Amino acid sequence: MACNLEDFEKRKADRRQILKALGLMATGAFVASALPKRAAAFAARGAQGAGTGVKSFPVTTVNHLNLTSANYARSRDFYVDLFGMRVAWDDGRQCALEFGSLTSPNGMYIRPLTKPGEKPTIGHMAFGIPNFMSQRAAMKAELERRGIRNVRPDGEVGWSCNDPAGYPLNIWVPEKDKAMFPGAAGSCEVAKSDKCIAAWQAGLKSLHAAPKPNYKGFHATGYSFIVLNVPDVAKERDFYRDLLGMKVIYDKPEGPGGESFLRFGQNTLQLRKIGNPAAKPYCNQFGLTIENYDSNSVEAELKRRGLRPKPDSKLSWSIVDPDGYQIGVSAAGFSEHIANDCHGSSATCPGGPTA
Repeated sequence: MACNLEDFEKRKADRRQILKALGLMATGAFVASALPKRAAAFAARGAQGAGTGVKSFPVTTVNHLNLTSANYARSRDFYVDLFGMRVAWDDGRQCALEFGSLTSPNGMYIRPLTKPGEKPTIGHMAFGIPNFMSQRAAMKAELERRGIRNVRPDGEVGWSCNDPAGYPLNIWVPEKDKAMFPGAAGSCEVAKSDKCIAAWQAGLKSLHAAPKPNYKGFHATGYSFIVLNVPDVAKERDFYRDLLGMKVIYDKPEGPGGESFLRFGQNTLQLRKIGNPAAKPYCNQFGLTIENYDSNSVEAELKRRGLRPKPDSKLSWSIVDPDGYQIGVSAAGFSEHIANDCHGSSATCPGGPTA
């Protein structure tokens, strides 16, 4: 009997190790038992790549979303004042903002429109990874092995490419690096070159005059969601899961409203199906996780600022920024709540959007 009990406990320990390796152990408000069965199956399938020559390079942060703006300074001030973001670089024409961790921050680039009057859009997104330089060559080799399109260097400290739908990515860049800033690709072919250093320093000269977060609004820590609209959700899901190590937490790619949610670090990428299969992928919606979320207090502050918040479940309010981007102001665990309690849509949340 003692022997059987010992074997039983060993099997439990082995199972726990396997779940931990797949990233299915409890993390914050999200626990393994809440993971949909279909998502667990995809996570298990992704782990089977070990030992087969398939390589994954798990990303940990959103180094930046590249937002275009009709007035970069107005947009910069909006995110600093409302979400407590830090201005990390600003050359008087464009800027880089950071939020969350000081050493492994998430970020945002705000740049001017290419042409006056065009619609603001998120032109690309960049994912951060630790120890980029030590993995740089292996990353390129894996991109080429997979037949990824338009692979090219993003300066010396990044790789750019298109995802399967054709959406532009700075697929891997360091979590934080002085050779990664708006416009760095053109000047930082060699990160330690005089040209790169001068371009970096040009964005630091006026930082003393840039707005500082006062935290009278909110304190953002990560992206609660980034919505990428694509024609083939399943194909995109496989790319981000298998190559970038994202973990599927919701998966229902079929049908006209197909979606898949993928978690990485403190952030979530939401893939949504475009109705027209010939349409180009696009991104114009994201949410930010804030500290100490209280639904009533958040609503009151957003209304005080004239931002006309709309409920998006009990854990998030939706607003529009100065350029028309739809922004979520969310609690930690929002995407897991939508995935597990609301079946992928805030409209089906128990008790309605405000629960």
